[in-house]
Amino acid sequence: MQRRELLHSAALGALALSGGLAAAQSPSRNLRVLIPTGPGGITDTMQRATVPVVEKELGQTMVLDYKPGAAGIAAIQSGLSAPADGSTLIGVYTSLAFNPWTYSKLSYDTFKDLEMVSLLVNIPLVLAVGPAVPVKTIGELVAWGRANPGKLTIAASGLGGGSHLGGLLLSMTGGFDLTVVPYKGGAAALPDLLAGRVALMLDAYQTLRPHAESGRLTLLGVSSTKRQEFAPDLPPIADTLPGYSTASWQGVAVRAGTPAAEKERISRAYARAMRDPAIRANLISQGLEPVGSSPKEFTDILQTDYEKWGPVIRKAGLKND
Repeated sequence: MQRRELLHSAALGALALSGGLAAAQSPSRNLRVLIPTGPGGITDTMQRATVPVVEKELGQTMVLDYKPGAAGIAAIQSGLSAPADGSTLIGVYTSLAFNPWTYSKLSYDTFKDLEMVSLLVNIPLVLAVGPAVPVKTIGELVAWGRANPGKLTIAASGLGGGSHLGGLLLSMTGGFDLTVVPYKGGAAALPDLLAGRVALMLDAYQTLRPHAESGRLTLLGVSSTKRQEFAPDLPPIADTLPGYSTASWQGVAVRAGTPAAEKERISRAYARAMRDPAIRANLISQGLEPVGSSPKEFTDILQTDYEKWGPVIRKAGLKND
């Protein structure tokens, strides 16, 4: 009898220990996601679209915390003040690769203080032309630009961003002069593009599509190296200018030192979200290319963009401070 009681007690103890470990390992805290832009933009809508699947996969409630400003630096600084335990995700975008070149001094080291988790979406930019220049194709644009030196202008959504650098690369690969005119976002540039006060604009398809459909703008090409589902008839600029490619991207990172298991767990959840048919259709309709990469894949992309754009930024002498 005594032996049976001891065995019973041991079994109960093992069961309790097992349950205790399961409770300790199951995530009970909220997952805070720092959004590097304000509400309502592409970053916000993309993150919101993924929430149902990511929450289900992780068993955690996601809390979106907006930290706009300074080319994503405000969100990064906030994230680096949080514990390195995977409870705080830092939303990052293409500026993460540019900032070490455009800022003389950053408060963080991009490659030592941050660790990538997942590249969520690519945002292939689309090149549009307004009424200022009578061209319908990239080939015609190159010919016109070379025949009219100093007359081509392109709107850029801020200095040192994807549209700005994409414009500089367009000039270099096309062999024509192109003056960059900075604006505070694509919406601010559109009136001048539509009125012909600026000739070209590289921006997200979602921004340009309504005006192309109304016939007020002509879409010349997409900045990715392949055609996109959101505009399958739009050719890559690289078909005419080999080697040309530029795209914005959105992803999530964490503070360095976060356990690898946490990064992998979160990465898998986002990858599952990006494979969800409803989420994919939603994002593609907005001109986005769903990805959902591994931490290593995202790290490699960041390093590649850092090395690719450094010479372009140096040649142009771009500085944000």
